[in-house]
Amino acid sequence: MLYVFSVVTAFLVEGEITNIFWRRKMLKRISELKDHYIVCGLGDTGRHAIEELERTNAPYVVVDNNEEHIKRVVHQENGLHRELLYVVGDATDADLLENLGIDRAKGLITTLASDKENLVITVLARQKNPNVRIVARCIDQKFADRLTKAGADSTVSPNQIGGLRIASEVLRPNVVSFLDLMLKDISRTLRIEEIEIPENSGWVGKRLGELNFSGNYNLLPLAIKDAYHNGQQHGFWVNPPENVSCHAGLVVIVLGEIKDIHEARQHASRLLHFATS
Repeated sequence: MLYVFSVVTAFLVEGEITNIFWRRKMLKRISELKDHYIVCGLGDTGRHAIEELERTNAPYVVVDNNEEHIKRVVHQENGLHRELLYVVGDATDADLLENLGIDRAKGLITTLASDKENLVITVLARQKNPNVRIVARCIDQKFADRLTKAGADSTVSPNQIGGLRIASEVLRPNVVSFLDLMLKDISRTLRIEEIEIPENSGWVGKRLGELNFSGNYNLLPLAIKDAYHNGQQHGFWVNPPENVSCHAGLVVIVLGEIKDIHEARQHASRLLHFATS
C-alpha cells in the first residue's frame, strides 16, 4: 500500500509540475505576441473565426471561460489547432485583456453569446488600445449602434449573414460555389486580401502596371482603396487601370494564394532605398 501510495503521489506531483511548466511556456509565448488577434469566445462562431486565422497564418490567442470549448477545438480530428494559444477566463476582465496583449494587438474578435458582454469587451478593448480593429458579434440588431458607438469598427449579425447567404444561393449559385471552393479547399488557400502600401515603400511612385501583380506575384488586382478617389474620402476603385500611380496609404485588393499574398506584402514593406539599390 505504501508503494502504491508513493507511485500515485509521484504521478500526481509530476503531472502537476508538468502542467505548471506547460502553462508558463504558453503564457510566455502569449507575452511575445505582437500585431496579433484576440478571439473572445470559442462557441460555434468563434471556432469558424479561428479556422480562418489558422489557415491564413495569422497570429492569434483565444480566451474562453469554458475549458470544454477549448478542449473540443484542440482535440479536433484534423489537428489544426494542436498548438492553440489560449487562456481560460472571463474576457470582460480588463486585467485578462492586458495579459493577452491588447495594447499590442492588431485586431480583436468578440463572439460571445451575450451582446452585453460583447459590448463590455468592446469598451475595455477600445480604452486599452485606440488603434486595434474590433469586430463584434451582434444577435440583437438594436445593439449594433451601441457596439459601434462603444468603439467597434464593425458588427456582424449571424442571422443577417445567413439570410444573405440563402438569397445568394438562389440568385447566384455559381458565384457562391466559387466562394465556397475558395474558402473550403484544403489543398489551396485562395483568398481575397488587401495589401497596404506603407511609408517609404519601394512601390511608392510606381504604376500598377509596373508592379505586374500577375507576372511577379501570381495575383489578380481587383480594386484599390484610395483615401481621396474621385474627391470622396475612403473611395474604392474597382478594376483600376494600370497607369494608376501608387502612394503611401493606398490599399490594393488582390485575389490569390496566401503564400503569394504574403510575398507581395513583404515586397511592399521594403524601404525605398533598398528597392532602388
